[in-house]
Amino acid sequence: MEDSKIENSEEIDKAIEEYKNIETEEELKNNKENKENANEDNNNEENELNKKIEELENQNADLKDKYMRAMAETENIRKRAAKEKIDTIKRANKDLLLSLLNFMDNFERAIKAGENNNDIQNSEYYKGIELIHKQFIDFIHDNGVEEIECLGEEFNPNLHEALTVIEVPDCEHEKIVEVYAKGYKLNDELLRTAKVIVGKPKAKE
Repeated sequence: MEDSKIENSEEIDKAIEEYKNIETEEELKNNKENKENANEDNNNEENELNKKIEELENQNADLKDKYMRAMAETENIRKRAAKEKIDTIKRANKDLLLSLLNFMDNFERAIKAGENNNDIQNSEYYKGIELIHKQFIDFIHDNGVEEIECLGEEFNPNLHEALTVIEVPDCEHEKIVEVYAKGYKLNDELLRTAKVIVGKPKAKE
């Protein structure tokens, strides 16, 4: 009887141990599955974060590109505005200087008209005209205007405007024999062509 109880007790202990083993295996399996699920969740979360980081980096690069383009466009606008302002000032200065040259032409004609008259040359009126003419010359020189040398030079259509052409004795080639209105350059650029009379060789008879 006692032997039977012992056997039953051993069987019960064995059954309990087997149950514990089964429970432990089940827990290990569940833990493994939970760990795998957790790893998968972590991987998914990491992928999402990496994707978000990539999107933000792309947005940042796009914004930086737009900013650089905007800055470049702003700089171009500033340069164009500055150039237009300079060009406007240059045009205004050129127009003013051209107007002054017309006044100078009249003063020079008045001076030339009195060259052979001592009474006129000695008059205060004539001396005043000469003084104003000199002031005009000084003013335009100070502003970069230089006279184009013409008399005796070969005719150049880029610098001279021929009012007429006349035959000149002992003339080997076309040259300027008289200047009606002087030509000028402004900072080495043509400001006004010279109006001239051109002499040419006399036709052979």
